[in-house]
Amino acid sequence: MLTSLILGLSYGFAAGVSPGPMLGLVITQTLQRGWRAGNLVALAPLLSDLPIIVLAVVLIDRLPPAAIGWLGIIGGLFVIYLGAESVRAHPAEPAAGAAPTPDDAPARVLGRAVLTNLLNPHPYLFWGTVGAPLIARALAGGPAHVALFLIGFYALLVGSKLLVALLVSRSRGWLGGRGYRRVLIVSGVLLAGLGLLLLRDGVLLVWR
Repeated sequence: MLTSLILGLSYGFAAGVSPGPMLGLVITQTLQRGWRAGNLVALAPLLSDLPIIVLAVVLIDRLPPAAIGWLGIIGGLFVIYLGAESVRAHPAEPAAGAAPTPDDAPARVLGRAVLTNLLNPHPYLFWGTVGAPLIARALAGGPAHVALFLIGFYALLVGSKLLVALLVSRSRGWLGGRGYRRVLIVSGVLLAGLGLLLLRDGVLLVWR
């Protein structure tokens, strides 16, 4: 049982800190809207990974590479859009007691994060190629082993992103108006760059 937990923690930490659309979105949303928005993005896999796991385990071997490729193309375009939106954003803080705008609404922030995760082919590839065999191995030891693997995985997948959101949020106070704007632009450009990588990988799979 300890082995299953350690495996889950190891893979969860690696996935949590690896550069990718979700980590980029945690940073940009925290810079734009604060720590709570970053937390919502970090929690998105808990709401969207179950169908990904089921689809990846059941269908990954039956789907042509082009299907995953088109998912990557759509996801890449969406992430590029989010990066461009971050570059255009105005970093001014809302007035105290002011009602949040629709863009700041928690449901909208969480919805974008869930959609980004669902359109990101990396979770499908991970669960279809690496995660499924790990779950099968853990299942041989009983349901408790699977539970410990998943608990360990998501504890560090989500926990590492929550920590990133906290660190980025703390750094907001050190930045002046121009510095804040520059960091926001850089984070948006990085997010768009990650989207371009997704787009490239998707095109390569489609035309393979």
